[in-house]
Amino acid sequence: MLSVALVRSAGGAANYFAADNYYTRADADRSGQWLGKAAEKLGLSGSIDPKSFEALLRGDLPDGSSVGRPGQLHRAGVDLTFSLPKSWSLLALVGGDSRILDAYKAAVVETLQWAERNAAQARFERGGKERLVQTGNLAIALFQHDTNRNQEPNAHFHAVVANVTQLPDGSWRALRNDKLWSLNTLLNSMTMARFRERVVALGYEPGPTLKHGNFEALGVSREAVMAFSTRRQEVLAAAAKLDHRGLKVGITAALMSRAPKAGIEDREALTSEWQDLARGEGIDLASVMERANARASHNIGLVGSIGTRLGETREQVREWFSGLAERLRLAPSDPLLPPRPERGAREDSAAALAVASAVRHLSEREAAFARTDVLKSALDFGLPTTVDPIERQVDRLLARKVLLKGRGSASGMVTTLGALQMEQRIVGEVRAGRGSVAPVMAPDLAAERLQALSEANSGLTLNGGQEAAGRLILGSSNRIVAVQGIAGSGKSTLLRPLAELLREEGRKVVGLAVQNTLVQMLERDTGITSMTVARFLREHRALLGPGPDTGALGAARKEWRGSVILLDEASMVGNVDLDKLARLANRLEVQRFALVGDRKQLGAVDAGKPFDVLQKAGLQTAAMNLNTRARDETLRHAQYAAQSPSKYLYGHQPCLSNLVLPVTKPSQSG
Repeated sequence: MLSVALVRSAGGAANYFAADNYYTRADADRSGQWLGKAAEKLGLSGSIDPKSFEALLRGDLPDGSSVGRPGQLHRAGVDLTFSLPKSWSLLALVGGDSRILDAYKAAVVETLQWAERNAAQARFERGGKERLVQTGNLAIALFQHDTNRNQEPNAHFHAVVANVTQLPDGSWRALRNDKLWSLNTLLNSMTMARFRERVVALGYEPGPTLKHGNFEALGVSREAVMAFSTRRQEVLAAAAKLDHRGLKVGITAALMSRAPKAGIEDREALTSEWQDLARGEGIDLASVMERANARASHNIGLVGSIGTRLGETREQVREWFSGLAERLRLAPSDPLLPPRPERGAREDSAAALAVASAVRHLSEREAAFARTDVLKSALDFGLPTTVDPIERQVDRLLARKVLLKGRGSASGMVTTLGALQMEQRIVGEVRAGRGSVAPVMAPDLAAERLQALSEANSGLTLNGGQEAAGRLILGSSNRIVAVQGIAGSGKSTLLRPLAELLREEGRKVVGLAVQNTLVQMLERDTGITSMTVARFLREHRALLGPGPDTGALGAARKEWRGSVILLDEASMVGNVDLDKLARLANRLEVQRFALVGDRKQLGAVDAGKPFDVLQKAGLQTAAMNLNTRARDETLRHAQYAAQSPSKYLYGHQPCLSNLVLPVTKPSQSG
């Protein structure tokens, strides 16, 4: 697994490396090596000189200049620690197959090169504004270690990324390391995919793909792994003594239980101890290595759990591709798949399957997602491919407009053509309903009657926002409208007299919500007969097709024409369901379909945030921004200012209207 940690402050780092010399000690008979274009520009290459290394961590460059602002503390850098899964460490260090270490190091180096191209950034000022620039160069000191603190086999690499990078104008700046932190799991998945490719070529069988692309070696048992994992057992024992759980607990337990890392005085003796322990535990690494050599010599490659021979015909590749697509539940006609997979290399075909599966998986929960999320998800399927063909496949889909890129060169967001088309259909249904119905009553009369009912039934006077929402629902000529109301704005206080007034006018009123609990609360608080969205859609699914039965449609219209449907907590409804609801509202010719909720509160579990998108696209909306629960007037005004439409802070889920949809501003009449 890859872990990321800050190398401490300049002075502390220098003292640490000088005293303990943890990184620069020839722990594995290696003195480390420089990597990266920034190191090359600074004249740092080959093996690492401890003094030059420590100077760079202080921000002192070889030409005598320094990085950082005078009088400010300079961060030393970031330590990316790539750790080989234990079974592979056993085969390499106890079994003696050093090719495994070479394969892992090569994978780590390739990953660091990708990180340099994609995650190296710096901040600089221009025109009084701070800007971010991609620099494409890093100075990396790479060290290989073979043991943990209990001197057990634990192959890992420390990639110490110094806090320096060069801007395009030739000046040197501190590195902005945010991306290195945020992409750490992707970097691990990338490394393991490249490592898998290499050990398969050596004849080894990878085990099932685990979290973040990790996998063990088939043939090395869990018992064997645990026999050489006393350090892990110490951490687990320390964690069990703590009262809390979670990632931070694991980090705390590791720090609490760690002993100083002792030097290895006799490496050959230590290796003999490992081999004696393996024999004593009945661990047979030799047979695993012999089988790998036999596979390699017979030119047989095992790809994941699928065995294939080299020199396959196109028909064999087509059958392999179709079988794997079926296992991944991908339809042969999926636009994300290549029409002729047998014409590409196996790794390209596998990349196409991985990317299609990743996009389908991500799009179930998000309408738009980061390109790096596609890479991560695709790699974690454990298919016989690596990040390079996966990136090429993403680029192909973007070129074909099957995937769509976000606006702006800095945007790393993508979405599917299908997701965009669904949002456009929803917006289209809203537009189709504009001016299509007569108001239930004039807005002024609606306000007057609502106030009278509210005061008579509950002794409450509706505030301006509540009254505006009532005017909209009763007085608009648009079929689909929205009420944007913050928490505590008194939506239930409005809906109860509103429903009563509609019933007095002979209108059918039905409430919808995404969960049974919310349905029950809506009925209790407002007296409106309600049901779940799923039930409503299930009852009318026959009307959603392109050519519904005219008899069934006529009967449904007779029941629903002129009725009012209120969708509560509308922000929790995703694109798929709102697409169907908006279509039904128009087909059933309802009088009003009102979306009531708060786009800043709970988001949809499913992909999309259409309640937000529709408001940005011009859906006629009434705002209820006053918290009626707040007793202090100053607090009420403060919250109102914070909730101003111009200051909304939208939720985490991307909105396609910001990516590829033009935003239509509402007219004066809404």
